[in-house]
Amino acid sequence: MSPVTRLSSHSTCHPAFIVSDKGRLKASFLFLAFFCVSLLRPSPTFAETEVKTSGCFDKARFCFELTPSPDSLYLVSVKRKIAMPVALTLYSDKLFQIPSSLEALKPKAHVNAFLNTDDAVPLGVVKNANAFWHTMRVKWTAGQIDAQHDRDYAYYSPLQPASAYRIVQGFNGSFSHSGASRYALDFAAPVGTPILAARAGVVIDTKDNGTKGGPHSRLAKHANYVAILHSDGTTGEYYHLKHEGVVVERGQTVQQGQLIGYTGNTGFSSLPHLHFGIYVAKFHGKYVSVPFSLTDTSQ
Repeated sequence: MSPVTRLSSHSTCHPAFIVSDKGRLKASFLFLAFFCVSLLRPSPTFAETEVKTSGCFDKARFCFELTPSPDSLYLVSVKRKIAMPVALTLYSDKLFQIPSSLEALKPKAHVNAFLNTDDAVPLGVVKNANAFWHTMRVKWTAGQIDAQHDRDYAYYSPLQPASAYRIVQGFNGSFSHSGASRYALDFAAPVGTPILAARAGVVIDTKDNGTKGGPHSRLAKHANYVAILHSDGTTGEYYHLKHEGVVVERGQTVQQGQLIGYTGNTGFSSLPHLHFGIYVAKFHGKYVSVPFSLTDTSQ
């Protein structure tokens, strides 16, 4: 129902996702689409007496590095480790703006970073490295922050033949298609129906270990999904797949009409169906859906 938003922290609960009614985000999303929270501890772990200088998130999608400086501060930077774009926001009450030589330290409650190259991005400085790791939080959405959707593109229906699968919730649907996920389609389909890529792209995110589903938002984090990055920077997101129903992997190039998985009833879902939408990544783990149209052709 809406994309996956990712939230992680070095404190207590949550393996890497806040999922909203769609199921990245996104969420968002995007992880949306969405967005239901799990927390993923950065790795590696260190003894409390040691200074931790690095931590990676989302299967090493991106990593933070703390570099000591002569003035007893640590420069905090972030760098992507997988060549795919991601928008992230770091939160910490231990973070300060990078000072000039004459400046006093100024607190920086949060900072945004869009990782679209392999260069490290400086975010700020901290006085105590271990205190930073224990209090920091990060939210992210995979995708292009400045994506401009090609409104003339006609998407291939992800279930074929298209005429065999009824749309049970459309744009602005009253059950869950509102707000950031207002432009999405839900197709009723028996569990195990093949899902085809509506548009060519690169798989930017997947999840297929969810086993629970039902008409309750608290189950959203259990949704299985595939997110595909398109050439215009948007992501096509396919939600509620069956347990172990994803047949592609992150980084894989897929063609329009290629099999990517099988429908299910996982996450925030009132009946077996496929949720499909087109999303643009935003900071703070958010995302926004965009209007799209389907071709009339069926296989």
